[in-house]
Amino acid sequence: MPAVRQIGRKQAGTDRPAAGTPTRARIRANAWNPRLDRLFSQVEGVWSAARVGVLVAMRLNHRRPEMLLDERGVSALPDLPTADFTFDPHQPGACVAGLRPYRVNSYRLEGETLGDKFVLHNYGHGGGGITLSWGCAARVRDLVLTHQRRSKVVERDIAVIGAGVMGLTAATLLLDLGLNVTIYSDRKPVETTSYKAGGQWAVSLLEFSKNFDKVRELQYILRTAYTMFKAAIGKGFGVSEVDNYSVNATSGIDVVHDLVPGLLPQREYLQRLPFEGHNVSGYRYRTLLVEPPIFIPRLERDLKARGVTFVNRKFINSADVLTSLTQKIIINCTGLGAKNLWNDSDMFPLRGQLAMLRPQPNLEYLYGQNGYLFPRNDHVVIGGTVEETCDEAFDPVKCQELVGYMAGVFGQRSPEPMPEFFIHHPRNEVLVDPRLSISP
Repeated sequence: MPAVRQIGRKQAGTDRPAAGTPTRARIRANAWNPRLDRLFSQVEGVWSAARVGVLVAMRLNHRRPEMLLDERGVSALPDLPTADFTFDPHQPGACVAGLRPYRVNSYRLEGETLGDKFVLHNYGHGGGGITLSWGCAARVRDLVLTHQRRSKVVERDIAVIGAGVMGLTAATLLLDLGLNVTIYSDRKPVETTSYKAGGQWAVSLLEFSKNFDKVRELQYILRTAYTMFKAAIGKGFGVSEVDNYSVNATSGIDVVHDLVPGLLPQREYLQRLPFEGHNVSGYRYRTLLVEPPIFIPRLERDLKARGVTFVNRKFINSADVLTSLTQKIIINCTGLGAKNLWNDSDMFPLRGQLAMLRPQPNLEYLYGQNGYLFPRNDHVVIGGTVEETCDEAFDPVKCQELVGYMAGVFGQRSPEPMPEFFIHHPRNEVLVDPRLSISP
């Protein structure tokens, strides 16, 4: 299978690899080397001294295999239950696939005036849509308020395009302003990529900008999203606090520690991971699990109960949007659809596949490295693949490989080499670790 190509375009005066460069080459270009040192030296010019210390530690060794000052060591723990890896990929619902909306040069969260319309773009969050959703929705709400004040005209009717998690959460907070919201989408919420997500609260497959204002924005988004999700625990939104175990440091959670220190509990270094088949050290994190089959329908029900209308509509292009919608304020939450709808060449589809095992209530942990295993109420979800393709269909063979590899990790089968389409395969490192894909 060919390597996932470098996602991006050569820009004048930059060190970014050209389009078509294999991911291995991008890793070489973006690894901890003098070129990245120059990037960080620019960041350090605007970040505080406290942040510089974090960045230096990251630059020295982003894998950080030894204990840090901000983590606690824990002696041996008793083994936790092992999953039953019985799996038939040909059973209905056993395999799921979705296309993550990855965007080069960071997600897009900004407004623009087009004729008599104010369009606010909110898309390109990679595999972190659910994680960032409430924070991005709060930013959308604030930008709408700012636009209303500056224009000195209060538009009561708002159009939201897209019924994934970004559209649903944005609509929810806009309703809190007393506005009338209509959601337009060619998919029902349960048909979107958001519904197919694993659900761990972590930054995943997200490129973000080193621009000072964008860094501050991301800090705000992370802090707001985590706070709102945590407040929803026990209220029927499918949110719970849970331990995540991993062999290596989990970049998607560590980047949150780096950007917003103290938001999450400190990680713990374990002398041995408490699982059958594991005679290695590792880490335990405390994070959140957001179960999409509960969260997404709950948002939809609440919106409908508050009078929001869902309109089944597919737009051809941006001109179609601007001429056919009567609302003066449009929130564009179309995810991957923005590639064609708004002619955004920075958008790329990254397919993820999931193997859905039977639910196993005795499993009360997340396993988040070398693929992932997330026990939820509906299924035990095994995932962690990445492929650049527009094909949204699942592959039963690859889903079986997912399960087989994870069963080997837990000592239930003979160990197997990590498939190249795994998100944690070395060739995909720059996609997995947001700190390796920082944009100018």
